[in-house]
Amino acid sequence: MSSTTTSEEINRDTGQRVMEPLITNIQRYSLQDGPGLRTTIFLKGCPLRCPWCHNPETQSVKQEINHFLDKCTGCGKCAEACPTGATYIEKERGEVNLRFDRNKCTGCGACVNACLYEARQLVGNKMTMDEVIKEAVADRMFFQNSGGGVTISGGEPLFFPEYTAELARRLKWEEAVHLAIDTSAYCQWRHLAELVKYADLFLVDLKTMDPVKYKEVIRGDLKVIQSNLENLIRAGARIRIRLTIIPDFNNSKEDFEAYVNYIASLPGKITAVDILPFHSYAENKYALLGRLGNYKYRDFKSLFGEDVVDLLKAMAPVARAHKFECTVGGLSGVTAQSLS
Repeated sequence: MSSTTTSEEINRDTGQRVMEPLITNIQRYSLQDGPGLRTTIFLKGCPLRCPWCHNPETQSVKQEINHFLDKCTGCGKCAEACPTGATYIEKERGEVNLRFDRNKCTGCGACVNACLYEARQLVGNKMTMDEVIKEAVADRMFFQNSGGGVTISGGEPLFFPEYTAELARRLKWEEAVHLAIDTSAYCQWRHLAELVKYADLFLVDLKTMDPVKYKEVIRGDLKVIQSNLENLIRAGARIRIRLTIIPDFNNSKEDFEAYVNYIASLPGKITAVDILPFHSYAENKYALLGRLGNYKYRDFKSLFGEDVVDLLKAMAPVARAHKFECTVGGLSGVTAQSLS
């Protein structure tokens, strides 16, 4: 039994053409996606391609298949059901093996329905906005008791600007919940400006201050992110800037200095800076999607607080001067104030 894939590049689908994006997960009891107990809605689709992405299942807008090799018996029921020949039986040297060519897979789910052992799982659920909202606000009582709410995440919510704006409007104005938007800010400003009317908090990822790395590695434009972040500040939005620190990408002394200098130069007040050390927990997700061979951080160990303490110490005087919180690990992490 094996799950094979080629090195074909993942399609960067145009999310704006998708009226209702697929939902990969509606995660309840989240503690890191805004204040209090929260429910986080994960939309499927992103214009960027961070090679360390912790949620690779949210990159493509299309449905995909998780293949749990430890559950697969090789019975061949999935191959019988597959309409495109993506899953097939191969006989070689007297052995019979089940193969999975993901380049032929359309994500129709026929193999998932045929599997007797739950070895296959469809990634990306089709849900109406009414269904999404109903599930997202089911824990309203916990929101009220903890100061929590709902966070729209991804993928990239602004990859679906019209959908996200309407979802945000309904969650805020009809359901009256605290609303956060988790975004890379890689979008047209007018789409972010629309969300300022509804969002109580923006969680903005700032992946590097190096424009060449942003273009060549992440495949985005740093100038767009900076412009949007600064416009959000001028618009009076509450913002937590999130710095995910990645080994051999943005964890040098020069990278840390660039972060500190830029944040010190921002044109107004932010709420917080959260320093988030790289973790290797996503490796299994790449394996399930058949992408482990393309995962560049397969042999990298997780970073911990001590690996980013220099950045925390360097950011601390800026945080005090500009009166924002600075943490390692986010809302439940260590703060710069604890170092004082």
